[in-house]
Amino acid sequence: MPQAVTHNPTSPSPDGGAARQRVLLNNPPPTRADPYNGYLPFGCPGLAHVAGYLRRAADCEIAIVDSPLEELDFERTLERIEDFRPDIIGFTAYTEEIKAAARMAQLVRDRLPGVVTVIGGVHATVLPRETLVEFPAFDVAVYGEGEVTFSELCLALDSGRDISGIDGLAWQESGGEVRLANPRKRLLDLDALPPPAWDLLPRTSLYHVQTVRGCPLACTFCLNPNGRAVRARSVENVLAELEWIIAAWEPAAIHFGDEIFTVDLDRAKALLTAMIDRGIHERVEWAFMTHVRFVDEELFALWRKLKVQVVGMGIETGDEAILKRIGKGATMDMILNARRLARKHGVPVAGLMVIGHPHETVGSIWKTIKLAARLNAEEPVITVMTPFPGTEVAALAAKGEAGYRLLSRDWDEYDVLSGRVLQFANLSLWRIAVLQLLAYVSVFLWNFRFLDLARFAWKHRADGLLVVANLARDLFGGTRTPPRSESGAKRTVLAEAWTVWREWQLSELGRARRIGRRAESRSSVSGRFPAS
Repeated sequence: MPQAVTHNPTSPSPDGGAARQRVLLNNPPPTRADPYNGYLPFGCPGLAHVAGYLRRAADCEIAIVDSPLEELDFERTLERIEDFRPDIIGFTAYTEEIKAAARMAQLVRDRLPGVVTVIGGVHATVLPRETLVEFPAFDVAVYGEGEVTFSELCLALDSGRDISGIDGLAWQESGGEVRLANPRKRLLDLDALPPPAWDLLPRTSLYHVQTVRGCPLACTFCLNPNGRAVRARSVENVLAELEWIIAAWEPAAIHFGDEIFTVDLDRAKALLTAMIDRGIHERVEWAFMTHVRFVDEELFALWRKLKVQVVGMGIETGDEAILKRIGKGATMDMILNARRLARKHGVPVAGLMVIGHPHETVGSIWKTIKLAARLNAEEPVITVMTPFPGTEVAALAAKGEAGYRLLSRDWDEYDVLSGRVLQFANLSLWRIAVLQLLAYVSVFLWNFRFLDLARFAWKHRADGLLVVANLARDLFGGTRTPPRSESGAKRTVLAEAWTVWREWQLSELGRARRIGRRAESRSSVSGRFPAS
């Protein structure tokens, strides 16, 4: 077994036997501004799923500390971790959160020597080896879906077994060398998973429920972390979780975290119909993500019966030529038809758009701004392109192609709010920020929504202040320069990550098609969720 990641419990249990393994999962504290001033009003679904699976697979003590949900800073998070005294601690992080997770891991290692630190989540999935090299505070990386991999890791560490045969792991050897095991095959039967451990998280007013994993599309700007093989839970399985959450915690809202809730339109309609038949459709408010290709009149008629907060639609661009190039699988007619149906049935829409697509021009940006005003979404969401590792956009940016100029390698800046990572269309950062602000303002002013503009500005005031601060820095602090030449290794990593990720996605898609992704669940749904 790699000595750098060994764990052998030494303290006795109260009954005099061997100590039970203690495992803590942490969503690290935020380090940047966002709509909630750094904190989130819902628990991390990924950690709930991992904890739920681990609870079934191993006899151990499990805790979750969700710092953004509980509004904990680094010191208070560390105090909570110290109180639990874990043997293993697992962190999760998106790219823009990876430095915060590494900082938290180092604090834990300094205070609790001997604890095994594990990183999972999107960033580690795409760059497992590089993450361990860049952030040595992590002993192990879990890449891919984490439920089975993390549970097998905990079992192996608890028994002193070698971890090198566990698929989906990267780890540091005692000499500092990073090794990578084979990737973990994706789970095809989601009904076989145990319920997420929502009971290990504080009660909150909002829950995110994942009923589908994967998206069949291959958009240039999207990592698609759950893969292109679409895997859906059964209607009865989803209903059991919804009824459990509503009965146990009485939330105000439940949001579906699916990339495309309606990718199987018949299943989506069946689920909505069942929610209506069981009377839960009016007990909370709901939100969904869809695609303009996968909607019809009947779907919107069903949504109309629910207390729908919003349905998100990825519009992306107002330029039809760009729409064809980015792999969205949509046309302008589909976009306009989906918006028409939403208006007809009174379903509020979030129109998601991005400026900065490959080969973007000032003219194409103006088309996006005009389309945003024409669609007049109840919630406009207009972001700036960010080259997340594993995407084609990141590969193009790393090579200086498609009109891109990569400006930053600081993972803290890799978020769609700041827009400080790329230059495109020969525009400076402050001009890009002005166009983004103009796009928002145009939606409200063009449609005489003056009160909505005031509400929007107040709701997103933290975002606005950050954008203004960035504008001032760019205007008065000089033009940012691209990363220096000695960072060529990281540019190569970004360029190559897309190729590796794409090949794995296609491999898994082929496997799912061969096996068939609609197998019957191996066990009955009834009784697997706590009684309502």
